[in-house]
Amino acid sequence: MEKETTGCLSDNMEAPAPPADLTALTDQIKVVAKAREVAELAKKARHDAQVAWEESNASLFEDEGLACGASAGAEARLRELTIEAYHATGLKHPAEGVGIREVTKLAYDEKEALKWAIEHKLALQLDKKKFADYAKDGTIEFVAVTTEPQATIATVLVTTAE
Repeated sequence: MEKETTGCLSDNMEAPAPPADLTALTDQIKVVAKAREVAELAKKARHDAQVAWEESNASLFEDEGLACGASAGAEARLRELTIEAYHATGLKHPAEGVGIREVTKLAYDEKEALKWAIEHKLALQLDKKKFADYAKDGTIEFVAVTTEPQATIATVLVTTAE
């Protein structure tokens, strides 16, 4: 009678014997497991402390948000008033701490500009920077060149007592 086989290694031969001493390996597995446990506890402790700190300081975050919003609104209004003063007086520095910087803006059809660029051998694709350099002087008929005032605000504003 023939012996039945399952195709396993053990059917045909003996499994190799394990190394004589696995102590170092099993000890290191324990070290890593413990280290991971300690790291997880430390991570949770930091997270819990951060959540508690954020909750106890929620009013500071709210105050900061409100103050930043108010500052941004006040700066926007200051820019509006600076531009109004510029239009009324023509002065680029209508008051201490604010000023007007004129910024050149170009308005043009990109297809027309690309056609122009190809005709002038600038590119196969419009190089907007080079085109703007050529167009700033107003000699290209399809480009509208305007100068718009842009308000600037000094980093440190000095207020005078009235």
